[in-house]
Amino acid sequence: MAISTQTAFADAKILLIFGVDREDQIVARGSTVHIPGSADLYRVLDGMVPFHRLQMTRNFFRQQRRPELSPYSYIMNMVTEPERNPKVLENISRLVRGVPAKVLNRPDIVLQTTRDLVSRKLAGIKGLVAPKTVRLRAGKSASAIQTLTKAELNFPIILRQTGTHKGQIVGLMPGIDETQASLIKGSEHFATEFVDFRSSDGLYRKYRVFFIGEHIVFRHMLVSDEWNVHAKDRRRFMASRPDLRAEEEAMFSKPEGAFPAAVLEVLRAVRERMKLDFFGMDFGLLPDGQLLLFETNASMNFFPFLPEPEFAYVLQCREPAQRAFRKLIGLESADEMARPDFEFLK
Repeated sequence: MAISTQTAFADAKILLIFGVDREDQIVARGSTVHIPGSADLYRVLDGMVPFHRLQMTRNFFRQQRRPELSPYSYIMNMVTEPERNPKVLENISRLVRGVPAKVLNRPDIVLQTTRDLVSRKLAGIKGLVAPKTVRLRAGKSASAIQTLTKAELNFPIILRQTGTHKGQIVGLMPGIDETQASLIKGSEHFATEFVDFRSSDGLYRKYRVFFIGEHIVFRHMLVSDEWNVHAKDRRRFMASRPDLRAEEEAMFSKPEGAFPAAVLEVLRAVRERMKLDFFGMDFGLLPDGQLLLFETNASMNFFPFLPEPEFAYVLQCREPAQRAFRKLIGLESADEMARPDFEFLK
């Protein structure tokens, strides 16, 4: 099994594992191959650290040759979407069993990061609202509705297919009848209670942070006049609002984000319960100061950044992410991370 080199360094101590369950999940975009359900946070290393790549497949263990993993100090699992890649994650788990390297984002932990499991895992954290989420299995719609009714979710609910991100939803369902009519045949769905998180000015704010090792890194604050806030709202809504851009820019005054102490305390509690080595979290802030969980997983994108100069301030998140990631793989000393001009919140 050949391992491709990312750089000319033959002695790279870091191995990144990618892969998908099905070939039709691989999307070619010009010269770039996009693999849905994979983490992109490794890109913060930006050529500073040599690493090798290994492509995992469903049929990996039918091949006669096996990669030699003993030279690596760190093995990073970049397959982060459990709904899309259960078999590949199981293969990675088998591959790394017993290896001396430190395995980051172990596949068995990733498999426990579906929306419904995370909702239950984070329930009960003081200061965090984790809306109830249930999985509606594929099959007869009547059975799915029975599951939904038994779960006693409050309507409206957000209905989405499993394995989807980036704001992709089936819709906001006001009741049982609309939900049943909207179920996509042959697909599994997640149903999540909707909580209105409008700010006092009537706008919706979505915050994103990354947990990298022991550090919290603020990524962005998106603002929209629509509840399903997504990256498109930068150009559509924020570009013409210098006041909102200034508000977001002010959040970068600290690497972890200029949040109140109570918010940071909740984020630490989330970090404690999620056993991943690196992952992202999207959330809102309710009028009473509580955090409203949208999602938290390792598939969350750190890239790309918009080229427009009015959003250049967002690039401030790269250095803290870069340094935290370097420390995660043993390349940044504790003394350097504690520099007075570069304070991190743990």
